[in-house]
Amino acid sequence: MNYPIGYPFSELFARLGFNLIVRVDIVFDEDAKVYVATSKDVDGLVLEAENFSDLTLEVKEAITTLMTLNKQNPVHNADLIYKNHIALA
Repeated sequence: MNYPIGYPFSELFARLGFNLIVRVDIVFDEDAKVYVATSKDVDGLVLEAENFSDLTLEVKEAITTLMTLNKQNPVHNADLIYKNHIALA
């Protein structure tokens, strides 16, 4: 089962074995010619890369690192699901 991170009791649900969903917004910056990823769920997540595949690899690594540094319940394995220019981890 899945549960959005940041919702009430998300840490409890994570301990019970639920998969936590992290919302990551990805846009293409036409001026800079880069993809940019940000997230309201993970403090400090702002990444950019020249291509989409590089960005997804960076997002997976950064989520685990930032959540650990922010003392949030860390995501040990992130699968990204893309929906209408939005990536969910």
